[in-house]
Parts: sequence; structure tokens; C-alpha cells
Amino acid sequence: MFIIKFLLIILLAGLFLFVFLLLGVVGVINRIRKQFTGKKEQQSPFNKTTRDGQVITDTRDPQTANRKIIADDEGEYVEYEED
Repeated sequence: MFIIKFLLIILLAGLFLFVFLLLGVVGVINRIRKQFTGKKEQQSPFNKTTRDGQVITDTRDPQTANRKIIADDEGEYVEYEED
């Protein structure tokens, strides 16, 4: 009985490992396929409603929308003194 349980645990662990590796390989293949087909993922426009009811629609691609406006080496140092 112990041997059957042990073999079942080994079989389940092997199956889990196989599925995990298979999903990884499929993910890599999909990334390579997307890279060579040149298709970019389309992002739907982002809508945001302000407090006064105006709707703001952002149709920029994610790289443009998420880029930094001010570089890390730029900026102003403000010395703060507590009263």
C-alpha cells in the first residue's frame, strides 16, 4: 500500500512538472511568434471620468503613456525646515 501511494505521489509530481514546463515552452513560442509576425497587442482606449463629468480618453500606446516625463537626474532640491 505504501509503494502505491509513493508511486502515485511521484506520478503527480512528474505530471505537475511536465505541465509547468509545457506552459513555459508554449509561452516562449508565442512570444517568438508575435515578435516575428510584427503584430503588436492592441490596447483599448482608456477612459477616465473626472469629478465634473468630463470623460478623458487616452488612446496612446502603453510605451508612450507610461514613459517618464522628468529624468532621474533632473529636478530641484528643496530644503525643508520645520517651524
